[in-house]
Amino acid sequence: MNRLDLPEYAEDAAILRFYHLDSLDLDVWVDDEESPDNNQEHEKESSIQQFQHPEQDDSINTASIRPSENDIDLQVIDDSDPLGVYSSIFPDDMSRNTNITQLKEKTTMMITNKKFQPRQFLLQVHKHTAYNDLVSGEERLRRGVDQRAEALKSLVHQNFDRFVSAKNTIDHVYEEMKSKQLNEQQKYGTIDIQRSLDVAFCWGKLAANTRAEQIYGPVVERRQRVDKVRSTLYILQRYRFLFNLPSSLLESIKQTKYEAAIRDYKKGKYLYQVLKGDLNSTDGSTGLSDMEKDTGITDLHRKVFDKVWTEVSKIVIELQNVLLRMLADPWRSMDDQEKTINFLFDLDTTEDPAWFYLDSQYQWIMGLMKETYDTSVRKINRLKSEDGDSEESATKRSLSLKKAIEQIQTKLAELNIESSTELQIWQAISDLVKSQSSLLLRCLPDFWRLSTAFIEGKFANKAAAVSSSGPMGVVIDSPSSRRRRHGMDMGKVEQCQRMTRDIIGRYASLISEYFSLHERHLQTKKTMDGDKYVMPAFVPINANSIYTCEYLTLIIGDLANCVNNINTINLAGEAFSGLTDLMEKARSKFIDVLCKCWERDAKTFFMLEEWILDAQSPQFTTLLKRYYDYHKFCARSAYKISSLAAVASDINEPEERIIPQSYIEKVRGSFLESTYTFLDGLVQLAFSDYKPLNEKDELLLAKKREKIDVHSMDVRILLTVSNLDHMRSNVMRKLIDLFEDAYHVKMEEDLRTLIDVVDQLDEILFGDYIKRKSQMIRDIIRQGILMSGIDWSSIPKPQEVHPFVYEALITLVMVHSQISSVTKQLVSRALSKLLETMANDCLDSFRQVERFGMGGMLQATLEIEFMHQTLSQYVTPTASDTLQSIYQTIEQAYDPQQQQSSNLQSELSHVKELLVFSRKSTVVQFLCFKQNKDRTKKSSASAK
Repeated sequence: MNRLDLPEYAEDAAILRFYHLDSLDLDVWVDDEESPDNNQEHEKESSIQQFQHPEQDDSINTASIRPSENDIDLQVIDDSDPLGVYSSIFPDDMSRNTNITQLKEKTTMMITNKKFQPRQFLLQVHKHTAYNDLVSGEERLRRGVDQRAEALKSLVHQNFDRFVSAKNTIDHVYEEMKSKQLNEQQKYGTIDIQRSLDVAFCWGKLAANTRAEQIYGPVVERRQRVDKVRSTLYILQRYRFLFNLPSSLLESIKQTKYEAAIRDYKKGKYLYQVLKGDLNSTDGSTGLSDMEKDTGITDLHRKVFDKVWTEVSKIVIELQNVLLRMLADPWRSMDDQEKTINFLFDLDTTEDPAWFYLDSQYQWIMGLMKETYDTSVRKINRLKSEDGDSEESATKRSLSLKKAIEQIQTKLAELNIESSTELQIWQAISDLVKSQSSLLLRCLPDFWRLSTAFIEGKFANKAAAVSSSGPMGVVIDSPSSRRRRHGMDMGKVEQCQRMTRDIIGRYASLISEYFSLHERHLQTKKTMDGDKYVMPAFVPINANSIYTCEYLTLIIGDLANCVNNINTINLAGEAFSGLTDLMEKARSKFIDVLCKCWERDAKTFFMLEEWILDAQSPQFTTLLKRYYDYHKFCARSAYKISSLAAVASDINEPEERIIPQSYIEKVRGSFLESTYTFLDGLVQLAFSDYKPLNEKDELLLAKKREKIDVHSMDVRILLTVSNLDHMRSNVMRKLIDLFEDAYHVKMEEDLRTLIDVVDQLDEILFGDYIKRKSQMIRDIIRQGILMSGIDWSSIPKPQEVHPFVYEALITLVMVHSQISSVTKQLVSRALSKLLETMANDCLDSFRQVERFGMGGMLQATLEIEFMHQTLSQYVTPTASDTLQSIYQTIEQAYDPQQQQSSNLQSELSHVKELLVFSRKSTVVQFLCFKQNKDRTKKSSASAK
């Protein structure tokens, strides 16, 4: 832009500013809202425009407000470059169609503009100017400034005398006027004229008023009545929303459109406050005065508004009651309740809805927990009474235990609970804990979330914000809103925390009450057998250890999961400590109960013996497998409870758990004690006659036993000895290894002690069996050698083996048959032991013979050698030494002087022939003593 073009653009800018236009190329004329007429009308309508009914005239449109241009003088535009680098600071292609907004933006680059910014100027105009040009421009600018300063100084210096003369003239004229009547007391010479005019005006005004009253009085009166009617109609039309508010509120409430009702209420409340003048802001007061002037609102109108608002208040109170009843409904969701609380705050309720909900929820939760607990306890007591057990019964408990062991591998959910009263009782106890835990988990998180919001002032702040603002976000700073924003009621905050502790305390107290957790140790009572532990009341009378372990593990898992879930809501430490204390007490109590049930069942576990051989390993009975499953299950359940391994956890979570040492010692003690008592039961089982647990099952069990005579003590002892051998070699080792792996303890010493106990019991049982069988053989041997009338010094040459030898060996055949039919692995041991005792009996008997003749010596040698060779498979080193002692004893008692040596050798040959003949003639009778070499070879070949 060149300087020659300045007048033309200045003229365009003046036209745009005068007509408030943005461009010279407009197609539509827009009314100017800044004109006096429009401004006055806009001020009248602004205060109540937002309350007009939708049916009213909505033709009033708000035009966009154009920015003021008073801060920019567009009459003269000096676009010269102050640095003198360019002829103009604007580009040469600036068109004539540039609108006023573009002009304003560009004039900020002029040095004469108040918004001129040097940095922006250099950035926009001289961004491509060389540095040397900028330095030259700076010098030119400095010289120009200095020249202007010198010109101003020269102007003042040349006209100084004229300034002084004008000042003196003005002061002289002012003194002349003050010295005469041109002063304030005389009203500058017009006071007399003013008085005369006032008197004449008063008389004229009085006469004119009297005449006008007579002529225009009736007309004015009618006009006033018309104005009143018109004003009333105008008020009714203008504030139709307020007059229709009661009916609209009732309709919204009827349709449960509470949000619409609250929105209308807030809108009507603000309008009512505007009409009443209750707002304290300056803008509100100004708007009210303008409204009164425009609409003619009088006190009578305000009374009508008061009546309408009184009706609205009654309806709102009813709505508050409806919302409070909804708030008292404990089954509504937390989100719905929060919305209801906000509704009540918006309705300016006198009662704190958040506190009302907290208190009602607290009362409901406390009552519901107690009611649920009482219902569960009544159900449990009813089941116990239906069971009819008032005294402990080892038989009934053993039957239940037997059934429970068979169901160990069955999941609890798959059990037929209805088939067992004991299971129903345990399930009811588990349901008691689950119902309390689920109730706590469902109610406490929502209660604590609301309590936290209440403590943090969430609802108080919102209430303050709602009460201090009107529709469209207009802030109303009233004393009541300032009081509500001031702070929270610390008493309610503390009470809110106390209620949370009470809810957790109620949960813990109910659980503790039922499980007797306040008793740290189990009670005892004195009996004939010594002190006996008394089970807590919650344990069914004849509860077996398997079901006890199963459900105690389930219950402690439910408790732990509940505590862990409650921990996620970040309760205060004091409140959560009650739950951790409950868990520790429950764990300790459950460990005690489990261990004592474990030990109690171990004492009577021998009653589960059915004397049926195991199908996979017929060397022992099924009792050992039952005992292994039972013992392992109890130990594993004790581990789950003591380590809380029953709690559901993440799969990736490490399984390493720390178990308190006190729990390890309790479980370890019960583990060993139950094993010892079980071993004692085996001895009792062997020496006592068989008594079936259930007579109804005995017929089926007898078929499974086949040839086993359970009423024979010999059979029971042999089976028990076989069981003890399997206990020593297999069962105890496995159980000890499992315990060591689970509890990370060393039990080598305990294992050695257990093995010693098993060996002692084995010696007692097997020794008793061998003693009775040896006595039979001893009687036969002594009868044959000493009491059968044989004169060993004079009997003739031997012709056959004496019958007592056959009888003794036949007795061993009977023993062999008996043992083979029960447990074959004991045959060798038993016969070897019986051979030793029989050899000792022979030795003792022959030592009582004073002298052997030729025939007696040969007969004794034949019989001992016959026994030796027949039982050669069972000859032990001890038996061999005893037989050698027999030969020596016979030899020492023989008198060789009475016989010739040639005859002795021939007789010995004859004895050998008799021995071979006797062996061959009895080969079938004593075949059981002979090892079947052919069968052994076949079996070894097939193995290869």
